Amino acid sequence: MAEQRKSFFDRLRETAVSKLRELRGRAVIKINDIVRSLSGKRVSGNEIMSDRKRLKTRLQPIHLGKLTMFFYNPKYKETLPYYDRFPLIIPLELYNDGFLGLNLHYLPPELRARLMDLLYDQIYKETDGSKIDDKRRIRITYDMVKNISKNRLFVPCIKRYLYQHLVSKLYVLKPEDWDIALYLPTERFEKATKRTVWNESRQKIRNR
Repeated sequence: MAEQRKSFFDRLRETAVSKLRELRGRAVIKINDIVRSLSGKRVSGNEIMSDRKRLKTRLQPIHLGKLTMFFYNPKYKETLPYYDRFPLIIPLELYNDGFLGLNLHYLPPELRARLMDLLYDQIYKETDGSKIDDKRRIRITYDMVKNISKNRLFVPCIKRYLYQHLVSKLYVLKPEDWDIALYLPTERFEKATKRTVWNESRQKIRNR
């Protein structure tokens, strides 16, 4: 029997996870170098999505609070100043036609880490300090995010997504891959550069 091919995150985690916490601000460059050594190219959403075992057609309550990636084509893209074609979101609320979530790509990596640290504190309170896994439901709501993020880091990240405008299935990340995903340069902004988006996000945070 042929050996089962490891997922993108499994291969990357084996190389990088022990260094993530100490790298923090420098991790984007470091991890990008590691990714290129693994795949011979820049980080690709298609490469991540190739792990079919993690793909979902719709989100369920068990997926709330768990980092998710997918390809997206917004309904009102013609009037949006910019948008992300490959969001990295934390789902907060589910609706019949879609979901509300935090798209962490709207923050530069160092601010993603700060927001995620705040969320981790809340997650571990909800789980009584137990390990997070695929089977454990995490209770994180929009109201909770507003209350724990007093510095308003969440403001530019809140986005509404419609199932009709998904261009792929939804990839629900393993909890052990979350820290890696924070630093991966997988944002795919249209109509503006990531620097422009991040500068405007900082302004939105300061103005709240």
